[in-house]
Amino acid sequence: MPESYLNNPSNKAQTKREVFSKLQVPTDTLFFVRLNGRRFQAVAKKLKVEKPFDKKFAQCLVASGKAIFQENLNPALIYVASDEINALFVHTTPFSRRVEKINSVLAGTVSSAFSLSALKLFRKPLTLAFDSRIIITSIEKSVYYLKWRQSDSWRNHNNAYAYWLLRTLGRKPKDAAQTLKGLKTKELYQLLFQHGINLAKTPAWQRRGVLIYRRPYKKQVETQTVTRWRVGENWNLPLFSSANGKALVRQVIEWAKPHKAIEA
Repeated sequence: MPESYLNNPSNKAQTKREVFSKLQVPTDTLFFVRLNGRRFQAVAKKLKVEKPFDKKFAQCLVASGKAIFQENLNPALIYVASDEINALFVHTTPFSRRVEKINSVLAGTVSSAFSLSALKLFRKPLTLAFDSRIIITSIEKSVYYLKWRQSDSWRNHNNAYAYWLLRTLGRKPKDAAQTLKGLKTKELYQLLFQHGINLAKTPAWQRRGVLIYRRPYKKQVETQTVTRWRVGENWNLPLFSSANGKALVRQVIEWAKPHKAIEA
């Protein structure tokens, strides 16, 4: 900041009014940043997405999550499900943990990335926004957090299939939504199965979401083998509540430790 600005009493007084600018995430803590799409029903309608799930729409969300890596904000992993993006920060944290800065920059990054991806995949310009919030966690609790978000994704998955089945059967939107409120999980399964839909056989990314993370690989460079890192997408996740799911999360967090290897 220029010295002339700092020496101006009026400017100093205005800066003091930025009462939340110094608010920080507590040191030595892990945290998630959860970004939710705002008014995504209207966005999906404008893009004319396939119901109940559209692969291109999911690709837009994944591209938005990858943009956080591409902007060198260094999350340990990013979990994408439904209309939300969850970025976990463990070993490195951006902007000196300043809450306002983290929320505003990440929300702006994924909003612009989604808009660009939608223009590319759907050939339609649009203006949209994500809101952002910070959730304090730990290594152990991060697995439970991901399990919780995955469970929520599963519920949304089931309701989406049931809702759009009822709509194809001629139900009005309010009537379909009201019918779902009274259905138990077993009844919902039976309804869909009677119409040829097995919820356990739908694509894994619809049921369990997508995980984005850096992983190592070996590359031959001249006379030596070196380790490189690339950001990849896992569209076939295990349940985070399973042994394989927990092991995957812990491995990804371990891979996220600072290293000197070159990223591809």
